[in-house]
Amino acid sequence: MQAIDKLKSDLDDWARRNGGAAAAPKALDGLRVAFSRSVGSVPNETLSAIFTQFLSLYGSDGPRSGEKAIDWLAGVGSLLLMDYDGTPFSTAEWEDIRELLTLDAGEIDIDILSYILQQVMEHGAI
Repeated sequence: MQAIDKLKSDLDDWARRNGGAAAAPKALDGLRVAFSRSVGSVPNETLSAIFTQFLSLYGSDGPRSGEKAIDWLAGVGSLLLMDYDGTPFSTAEWEDIRELLTLDAGEIDIDILSYILQQVMEHGAI
């Protein structure tokens, strides 16, 4: 099983167990730990910023906000794993991703950063 497939499977399992936009804080902490383990060598500050963005999406009002947030997190994870899954991010989301991942550009693996910035550029957010 590829790393991205495992990540998506883990996220789907979490969503089935904890569904809705009102998961308990302990469940959200578990999701953060699982995501961090799945994406490997990403600086803690970057992971914190990504998860903060996820939580703002997850807690937003609107139909299917939890599902959309999980899809967003899976898409970002696919970028960090250098195996972009085609998640349809908006231009604003690509710009947010660029900002999130360049916060610690000095600490993030240069291959990961280059891969993500290439994807951001191809999607018109640079």
